[in-house]
Amino acid sequence: MKKSTKLIAALAALMASAISMPVFADEAANAAETEEAEARTVTVGGLGEVMVAPDSLRTSISVRARATTLVEARTEAASKTRSIMQALERLRIPDMQVRTVEITVTPITERQREEDETPPRIIGYEAESRLSVALRGVGTEILRVVGPRILDTALGAGANVVGGIDFFLSKPREAYRLALAAAVRDAEENAKVVAGTARVDLRGLRTISTEVARSIEYAQQAVYEDYGMAAGGGSESVEFPVEPGEIRVTTQVTASFDFAE
Repeated sequence: MKKSTKLIAALAALMASAISMPVFADEAANAAETEEAEARTVTVGGLGEVMVAPDSLRTSISVRARATTLVEARTEAASKTRSIMQALERLRIPDMQVRTVEITVTPITERQREEDETPPRIIGYEAESRLSVALRGVGTEILRVVGPRILDTALGAGANVVGGIDFFLSKPREAYRLALAAAVRDAEENAKVVAGTARVDLRGLRTISTEVARSIEYAQQAVYEDYGMAAGGGSESVEFPVEPGEIRVTTQVTASFDFAE
């Protein structure tokens, strides 16, 4: 009886191993095929770039006032800032946004020699109020017309510092998608060049990954004027020309293609 039991157990173990061997063989074969497939790929990069006209602008407009007392400097800066905001409002430009972004009051100290250890003497104060003016989604032609009016109006109302103008896109996603499509096409062409040079046949796309769009804005148009320092004291109004130019939007993809010899 014991011999029969041992024989049955041995036969069962033998059958189990015989059944499991094809399974392990299939798994090993699949792994080998996967490794071979991964080894038979070509990975390339693709670059997409589009040039688009901006439809929005943003600029900063400031008032700097100096006086012997803090109250005088602050009062002058506040009064001129109020005049600028009212003048811009009278332009009645739809969708134009004007907001205060910074107010500073700084003491002006007397110059001292390096070896002087006494605290510097305050001889006055400088107050500055800075506004941000933005116009979105209006188109390039309107920017060319309205941009100079905004700057000229602000300077005429008392602004004495105008920062550079930033041109941008109100809907950058559309431009990004155009650049992305161009990047995919570029990757496909690069893969064809590699395959042709290596004398192999492309079989199809295996994987593709993208990166975040890199938008290179048109260089700032620098604008600066100080009526208190300008020749003629600002008695004549000179309109600044505004040229939005174009914005370059670029992105990259990385793609892997299967090939066969």
